[in-house]
Amino acid sequence: MLKDHRITTISSIVSLASNENGIELNDTRTSNDNHSIGLHTSCFREKCNSITSCFHQLVKRLACLNLEQRGSERISPEDRTDLTIINTAIIWISANLIIPCFAGGTLGPAVFKLSLYDSFATIIFFNLLGTIPVAAMACFGPASGLRTMIFSRYSWGYYGASIISISNVIASIGWAAVNSITGAQTLRVVFNDSLPIAVGIIIIAIISMIVSFIGYKWIHAYERYSWIPVFIGYCILAGVGAKYFTNSGMVSYNTTIPINSSHRLKVSRILSFGATCFGASISWCACSADYNTYFPEDTSQLKIFLLTYFGNLLSMIPIQLLGAATYTGTYTSEKWNRAYEKNNVGGLLGASLSSLGGFGKFLLILFALSTIACNIPNIYSLSLSAQVIAPIFKRIPRFLYTVIGTALYILLAIVAASKFNDSLASIMGVSSYWFAIFIVIVFEDHLFFRRCSFKNYNFDIWDSYQLLPISLAAILSGIVGIVGIILGMSQTWFNGPIAKAIARDTDAQDSENSIEEIEPLTNIFWLQFYLAQHYDYLSDINKAFGYIDQAICDISTLVELYMYKTKIFKHVGDYQTAASWVDEAQSLDTADPYVNCKCTQYFLRANHINTALEIAEKFIQIYIHLYDYPPSEQDNDKNDNLCKGNKCISDSICIRYYSKLKTDLKLKSEMF
Repeated sequence: MLKDHRITTISSIVSLASNENGIELNDTRTSNDNHSIGLHTSCFREKCNSITSCFHQLVKRLACLNLEQRGSERISPEDRTDLTIINTAIIWISANLIIPCFAGGTLGPAVFKLSLYDSFATIIFFNLLGTIPVAAMACFGPASGLRTMIFSRYSWGYYGASIISISNVIASIGWAAVNSITGAQTLRVVFNDSLPIAVGIIIIAIISMIVSFIGYKWIHAYERYSWIPVFIGYCILAGVGAKYFTNSGMVSYNTTIPINSSHRLKVSRILSFGATCFGASISWCACSADYNTYFPEDTSQLKIFLLTYFGNLLSMIPIQLLGAATYTGTYTSEKWNRAYEKNNVGGLLGASLSSLGGFGKFLLILFALSTIACNIPNIYSLSLSAQVIAPIFKRIPRFLYTVIGTALYILLAIVAASKFNDSLASIMGVSSYWFAIFIVIVFEDHLFFRRCSFKNYNFDIWDSYQLLPISLAAILSGIVGIVGIILGMSQTWFNGPIAKAIARDTDAQDSENSIEEIEPLTNIFWLQFYLAQHYDYLSDINKAFGYIDQAICDISTLVELYMYKTKIFKHVGDYQTAASWVDEAQSLDTADPYVNCKCTQYFLRANHINTALEIAEKFIQIYIHLYDYPPSEQDNDKNDNLCKGNKCISDSICIRYYSKLKTDLKLKSEMF
C-alpha cells in the first residue's frame, strides 16, 4: 500500500527553481558573449543531475525497509486498511509514560509551591478537561483521511493553516527538546555525572529520529510494546519511594512558606499549575488525527474517541501524580533534595532508586529511553506539518524533515538544559495558550457551520487554495487571541501588562497580611513531638498518639518520631507493637548505634530472642573493639560519631546485653 505512492524528488525542485530564475538548463548558447554562461550552466546541470541520481538511489534503498513514502496528502478510502484500532490507545499510553510527564507532575510542589493533595486535585481535574479536545480531534482522521494540519484548512483556510503549521512545528521542536533533556539528565545519573548532557541528548535524538524517519507502520509497532517495561518500572519506583512521600507543605529543609497564605494566592497557584497540566494534555490535539488516517472511513467515531481519551488519561494522570508524590521526598530526605538540586528530575529518580543498586540503574536507563516513545510522534508530526506551510515545502520528502527537525531540537535542548524547570513550564504554558485558540476555531466550525457532520466537507479539495475557504474571520480571531495571550501571559521570560497588574495587586494584599509570621514547618512537627511527650507524661495516651501520628504523617522519615511512638507503646505495656515500631525506626537508619541498641532491648522485652541477637551482632563488634583497647584520639572520634542526641552508649552495657542474649538463647534451646 505504501510502496505504490511516488515521492516528488529533488529533481523537480531543481527544475522548478531553475525555471523561476529564467535559466534554461538545456540551452547551450553559442555566442561569444554568452559562451561562459553556457559552460557554467552545463556544469550546474551536471551537478544537479548527480545530486538527483544519488537521491533516487537513496530513496530506492529506503523503500526496501518499507519506508512510508507518503507525505501530508490525503489517504484515499481504498488505501485505509488498518484494522488494529486498539493502536489508537496504545500509542498514547507509550507517548505519555515518560519522564517529561513525570517532571510535569513535580512542578506542582516544586515550582508552584502546592501541597501534595492540592497538586493531585489539580492534575486530575485539568487533565480530564485537556484530553477531551485530543480525543475529539482524533475522530477526524478516519473520517477524512487527512492529517490534522491539513484538516485545519477547512476552518482556518489555506493560508491560516500555514500559520498554524508553523506554530505546530515550533511546538514539536520545543517538546522534543524538553523530552531529550529529561532523558539526558537521567542517563547522566546512571554514569555518575560523567556523561555530558549534550551527549545524552544526542543519543536520545538519534534513536528517536530513526523510528520516526521510517514512518507510520514502524511507529505503531514500536509504541505497541515499549510502554510495558516502563510501566512496570514506575510501579517499582512507587513501591520503593512511597515511605518518603508526604503531604507536608515544606518546600525544603532550609526554606519556609506561609502557613496562612491568602486564598487568592493559593487559587492563583492552582490555576497556574492547572494551565500547565492543561497545556501538556491538549498539546496532542495538533497531531492526534495523524495516527488514525489509515483506519477505514466507517470506523466508529465513538470507539476512536474513547480509546484516545482513556489512552491519554490513564497514562498521563498516574505518571504526573507519581511525579508530584516523588518530589515530596525531597522534604523528608536530604539525599533526595541534594540529588534533585544537582540533576533535577534525573537526580530525583536516581536517588529514589538508589536502594536497588544495579537494578535501579537499569530502571534509570529504561526511563531515559522511554522519552523516545514521545519524541517519535512529535518529529513524525513535525515533518507532516512542515509540508503544509507552503507548496514548495511539500516537494521535500517527509523523512528529510525528520533529520532537519532532529538537528534543530538537539541545539535547542543543549541550550535549554541549564534551566530545565523554566523551560518545561514555559513550553507547557505556551502550548496551552496557542492550542486553546486552535481547537476553538476548528470545533466552532465543525459544530456550527458543518453541523457535526463530515458529509458537509468536500475532502477532494484539500489542496486547492481556490476552493478552500479564505477564513478571514478565523485568522482575525486568532490574532485577537494572540493579543490577549500577550497581555495576560505570565512566564519567567515575559509578563504581560494584565499579569503584572494582578501580581502587584496580590503583592499588595500579601503586604497587608504581613503581620502573620512565616512559620517554619520544622517548628510545627517539633511542636507536635513535644505535645506527644507532654500528654504521654500526663498519661493521656490518646492525645499522645494523635500528635505523634500527625508528626509522622508530616515527616515520615524522622527516626526520633518512631522511637518516641515506641516509647508510648512501652508505657501502655504493649511490647509487641513497641518492638514493631522500633524495628521501623531501625530500618530508616541501620547505622545508628543508639537505635540499634534500643531495637535490641525492645525485641528482648518482646521475647524475640533470635531477632534481638541478629540485630546485636550487626554492631556489637564496634563496641568490643572500644572495650578491649585503651581509647585513642581516633577511637574518641569514632565514639563521638556513635553518639545520638548527646547520648553515648556505654560499651560495657552493650557487652552485657550481648552476653545476656546468648545466655537466654542457650537456656531457651535447652528447654525445648
